[in-house]
Amino acid sequence: MGIFQHGELETGVVEAGRWRAWPTTWIGGGLLLLVAALTVGLYYFYHPYAELTADTPSYLEFARQLRETGNPINVFRLPIYPLFILLVTAIAGSTNLFAVSIAQGLLYILAVLEFYLLTCLIFRRAWLAFVVGLLLASNVILISYSKLLMTEGFSLWLLLTICLLAVRILQDGCWRLLKWLTLCLGLLFFTRPEWAAFPVLLYAYLLWMRYGRERLRPLLLRLGLPLVVLYVLLGGYVLGNLFINHYSGLTYVENMNLIGKVMQYQMQNEAPPQYESLRRVIDDNVRHAHLTPYQLVARHPELGRDNGRQMGEFARAIILRHPLEFGLKTVPMLFASLTSYYPVSTLPPPPGAIQHGWIEQVVNALLTFHRLLYACNILFPCCALLWLILLCWPRTRRLPAVQGMGLLSLAVLFAWTLTTLGGYFLSDLMRVHTVFDPLIILIVWGTILAIPTRKAWRMTVP
Repeated sequence: MGIFQHGELETGVVEAGRWRAWPTTWIGGGLLLLVAALTVGLYYFYHPYAELTADTPSYLEFARQLRETGNPINVFRLPIYPLFILLVTAIAGSTNLFAVSIAQGLLYILAVLEFYLLTCLIFRRAWLAFVVGLLLASNVILISYSKLLMTEGFSLWLLLTICLLAVRILQDGCWRLLKWLTLCLGLLFFTRPEWAAFPVLLYAYLLWMRYGRERLRPLLLRLGLPLVVLYVLLGGYVLGNLFINHYSGLTYVENMNLIGKVMQYQMQNEAPPQYESLRRVIDDNVRHAHLTPYQLVARHPELGRDNGRQMGEFARAIILRHPLEFGLKTVPMLFASLTSYYPVSTLPPPPGAIQHGWIEQVVNALLTFHRLLYACNILFPCCALLWLILLCWPRTRRLPAVQGMGLLSLAVLFAWTLTTLGGYFLSDLMRVHTVFDPLIILIVWGTILAIPTRKAWRMTVP
């Protein structure tokens, strides 16, 4: 763990006092790992089988494609999570899907440690990091979604790793970590496509915060080259999809999401005249059938031709003609998505797989507690706004805690907005929020605990 060796901050930002609590820090981290391991273990004993959703077969099919053909390009799913499945099953056995679920549980435990270290780096208070870390280590809601054979648990770990590396670079200019940050960013947006634009935001933020402490030209070169590499890879994947699958994009799920949003907002009748026949089909579905976009394509296979291109163009035409209406209808969804709770929905478990007794009582008690805390996510916009105001105020902008929390706030605002614009069921938004829910926990509860104890974030700036 050499990257966490303590040292003076860069010239121009001097700490009010060196933080010398590393023995206490590692004790707290060890205790959190123990709590996380016990909670994950209890939940896995309660659900001792691989939990599949309706989307899981498509990832398994892509893993089969990778194993049999080596082709890493698929028009429906991105390659990193199927590759993860392939690697785990290559070790544990091709039919041992529970091993994939166990591997995701281990990644969740690792994510708890990273979350704790991230909080320590930002606030320099082990007790605060431990208290906030407990909310993640014992969080059976997030564990239940991370256990699914889906991308959320894997992406949660990647995002926390990215934030930990970025904050370390932000505070100390530790540029040797940039290659690992770039690698993790690539893994993340080749796992979940909504994160494809995030590297631009992150590297622009690093440039802004480090400018003044380092010369501009070396900074531009240092941050620009990784961006070029990332987007060359992204462009190469899009070209591969175009040549192999005749689709110019990362995944045609974006077309399904767009038509889903139009149906959700009942904007189908605002389409241009050239889409009249499709408008009638969509309108009939909205008024009577209430099918999801995928069910609609199953009933009308002609709509799925060209990877849903026609439906995507139909939805884009409506949204571009009525952006204000679309935006106003999205705002309530933003706030509803923060607190709407839906338990994990999976395919039926094997007969006799569910266990009862004291384990069920403990899991249910933790679930009740974290459902109450989940309602506190509604405080996120206020807490994020506070840190962004401090970030924009010249007197506080260079404080390490303000820069770190500003970065996390921008990351969550980015993901929160994009996922709400793309998701058309609150239950799906609940699942997708799993990826950045730990950051919401840190922003909300870190703010509540840190603001009254100003020494937890205040630094002396010359």
